[in-house]
Amino acid sequence: MSDIQLYLLEVDKDKAEAQQVAARSARRLESKEAKLIDLITSLEPYINDKGDANSRAKSVGFLADVLSALPPKILSGQERRLLCDFITGRIEGDLEGIGASARALIALEGLARWDTQSVQTVVRTFVDHANPLRQFKLQTERYAVVQLIDLLLAKYRDAMRKLHEDDAEFMPSFIAFFEGEKDPRNLMIIFSLLQVPMTEWDIRAHAQDLFDSVFNYFPITFKPPPDDPYGITAQDLKDRLRACIAANSDFAPYAFPQLLDKLDSTSMNTKRDVLQAIQACVVGYEAKTINLYSVTLWDALKFEILNVQEEDLAVESLKALTLIGAKFADSAEGPLNAYLRPIIKECNEHLEDAPTKQSEAAGRILYSVAMAGQTVADKLVKGILPTLFSLHSSSESLTKRRGLLEVFNQVLKAYADLEDVQPGIDTEAVQSFASEALDAMERALIHAPKAEVSFRLTSLNGLSCLVSVRKALSDAQVDRVVDAVTEIVLHERVEGHGDIRTPAIKALTEMAHSVPHAIRDRSVPAFMVEMPDCPSEKDVPGMVLEAFAQLSTEGQVFDTVAVRLKNKYNAARHQSAPVEYRRALLLALLYAFTFGAPAREDGIVRSSYYTEYAESLVTDVANGHREGSTLEVIGRIVNTLLNPQGVHFQTTVYSKNLDWMTAANNKDNADVSLTPFTLHYYAALRPEVTDAADIVPLLQTQASLALHRESHPAAAGSVLRLITLLLNKFANPKTLEPTLKATNLEVLTLLSQPVSPATANLALAITKALLLQGKTPTLTTTYLETLLAHLPTAPNPLARNFTTLLAPDNLLTKQNHCLISGLYKQKLFAHTLPPLTDAIRTADPEQKPYYLVALSGILRWLPYSILEPRLSSLIAPILQTLDLPAAADGAHEAKPSALTILESTLMHAPEMLEEHTASLVSRLLNCTTSTATDTTINNPWTLRAKALQCLALCPRQLKSEKVMPFRRQVVRRLLVCLDDGRRGVRAEAVRCRGAWLGLGEGEEEED
Repeated sequence: MSDIQLYLLEVDKDKAEAQQVAARSARRLESKEAKLIDLITSLEPYINDKGDANSRAKSVGFLADVLSALPPKILSGQERRLLCDFITGRIEGDLEGIGASARALIALEGLARWDTQSVQTVVRTFVDHANPLRQFKLQTERYAVVQLIDLLLAKYRDAMRKLHEDDAEFMPSFIAFFEGEKDPRNLMIIFSLLQVPMTEWDIRAHAQDLFDSVFNYFPITFKPPPDDPYGITAQDLKDRLRACIAANSDFAPYAFPQLLDKLDSTSMNTKRDVLQAIQACVVGYEAKTINLYSVTLWDALKFEILNVQEEDLAVESLKALTLIGAKFADSAEGPLNAYLRPIIKECNEHLEDAPTKQSEAAGRILYSVAMAGQTVADKLVKGILPTLFSLHSSSESLTKRRGLLEVFNQVLKAYADLEDVQPGIDTEAVQSFASEALDAMERALIHAPKAEVSFRLTSLNGLSCLVSVRKALSDAQVDRVVDAVTEIVLHERVEGHGDIRTPAIKALTEMAHSVPHAIRDRSVPAFMVEMPDCPSEKDVPGMVLEAFAQLSTEGQVFDTVAVRLKNKYNAARHQSAPVEYRRALLLALLYAFTFGAPAREDGIVRSSYYTEYAESLVTDVANGHREGSTLEVIGRIVNTLLNPQGVHFQTTVYSKNLDWMTAANNKDNADVSLTPFTLHYYAALRPEVTDAADIVPLLQTQASLALHRESHPAAAGSVLRLITLLLNKFANPKTLEPTLKATNLEVLTLLSQPVSPATANLALAITKALLLQGKTPTLTTTYLETLLAHLPTAPNPLARNFTTLLAPDNLLTKQNHCLISGLYKQKLFAHTLPPLTDAIRTADPEQKPYYLVALSGILRWLPYSILEPRLSSLIAPILQTLDLPAAADGAHEAKPSALTILESTLMHAPEMLEEHTASLVSRLLNCTTSTATDTTINNPWTLRAKALQCLALCPRQLKSEKVMPFRRQVVRRLLVCLDDGRRGVRAEAVRCRGAWLGLGEGEEEED
């Protein structure tokens, strides 16, 4: 059986096998076992079978697959030309297999480059004999032809253009060739290939036909199917079509009228597409063309801005106005003046009625148009500001003045933003009005009634913008502005409505970016005057310090702020200023390094900051200056500056401090007040900086403090966190058990004796370190089992504090170089859920609360995705948690956690709760009352509100037949909640009652 016969036999059943047959024929041609003439001859009975069109098409497909499998240079030039003539000649007489013919020609072109004549012959053949393309019903056939035309236009531009130039009838046929195509895959290519003649050929005589051929598809309404394997989106088609519409200025007489007509559409999506197309046309067309339509475009676009239907439509319209202005910015003045004249006239008219929505829109228009460039902005200033300040000076209305200044601020903002885009722009036009603007806004800021908040804020923003416009103000005028704003920050005290200190601080920070020298020379000294070296305890300038620290967010004044804070702290310490004042200074310094803009090297905070700021603080601590309230803040400063540094720098710091810290943490004479500092210090260090043996004495000390220093409850939490941190980060997992024994931290030993609250908390802290580390699973499991075994016998805090195992800690993080297993939550859940649920089922009533509180503490920190697979075993314990007496230790923390899980279950898997409907509703109702049913202790209002939220979900998420029996009872019980003392509870009660009453729509209301 010949290859062609095998191919015809397999092509419908197994395309891969058919292609293998074709590849075999190609290998024969390559090895000279067969000749091309033999291949063509073998096709003759099938390719010429007049009675079987399908056979003719498949035989051409065989030829295409053979040619696709051939490597280059196998066929001679003569053979390639003969094949090309053979295929094109066949198309002239028979269109069956048109797609296969196109694929064959694509494969043939891939073997060697064609000459001009071949290219033109192929294109003419398809355009003359296969026109229109839509006559071929199969998309795959049309797709192959479109690919071929696209290939020829991409690689043979000169030959294709010459074909157009030599034959006046070619372009109409070429345009008609693609008419009526609807498949998105084909359209993506057609829109792309048509851009070649649109942009590179002289198509003036055919501009309308070419434009109409693509605009017929506007707007695109294509919606891809959900399982579309090609990934073509409507946006892809819109982008290609938009590029076609904007490809040639000759399209303008047809594009703009039709686009503006469609801008009146009631469809918001159509309007969006129109506005984006207008933008593309403005960018793509020549300036002289846009000049003919600029006023028409303005008249249409202004409507979308002055009468906002959708905010994004206004934004797109403003963007189009900017692009039009930019088109004329570098051209002759005539087109620009003609464009700006109606804009200036319209905006001036709206200024007379300010403040209105139209005057606000005028400000947006002026900003957007001014952003087209300095030339445009200057002309707007000369046309707008005289009218604006004339109206401002002649009006006595503060409201009108505010509206006018808001528009002026938009113009200033445009200049400031232009400076970022085009550094060094000339601001002479603004300078002409700067003095008048400064007087008006300074007067409004200082002398306007404090109740006129919006007026003063507008003036404040205007002053900030005026300062940010380069050279708009003289140095003396800049100093006036800075002094005025600083005065508000430091001395204005208005409680509630009228307080503008916060925006004033923000304005001062923004000015620091533009005029850092003025802030350093004027504001900083003024702040220093308000911060004495030694104030009384009642006069600590907390608000001043807060404002001063916020200046550090500007990099150009950061160092000044940080140095002044450090110097002020040193002076305060030497003069024995109140501890609260020193703490406030340290907090300001911490804010500066945490939220400010310190200099960076290689992306991290410069190491010299540690030397300049933290090292002296650490030295003070080493020398015994250890006020409890400041030690933690110093530790946080050290952590912030030391944490990002490399191993070498940290090792140097660690070696320098090792001796005094070892002495200070001596087991026999430990200073518990140092623990907060030690905690943050070691949190900053990388694990490789210290040896595991170095932490043994420190662990011994902290273990002793945790167990025996009950006189320091405030520091107990820091001690436990430090133990967890040290074990997690520095202890070697391979020698962990000996380390725990050497430091008296072995959990089995600790729990082998009568368990005190301190012992229980210490055991939890140790287990948490191992759990997070994830390196010792066997030991971790043993400790967890031991803790669970002690739940009913240990003091109450063990169950309540079980939640600490998963509770987030801002120091136990990867950012602090801790070892955090990615699955530690899942592992704890898997280890503890079975024993806890089993114990809850079998425990005595006196012991069950301990298990319920412990389980709730663990579930509190787990995402719903972890809980979902085990919900069936969790529902009963969660519902029982809601029965915990309010006096039970940990009940107030356990119940909110249970309600959160129930809420998620109602939202995502309500079928899990349907069999528990009666139990769920009754328990939720019990949680909604201000007094629990079995005790005089109230349910917190947050718990009552949460219970009402869950109760409201029941009629929406559960089947109506399940909840309908409880409707009357719920509606009656909710009457009490409607009189609750907390507004939040009453609001939830109204929503909940509405949801339950909705179950009875159409039925008679209960009394």
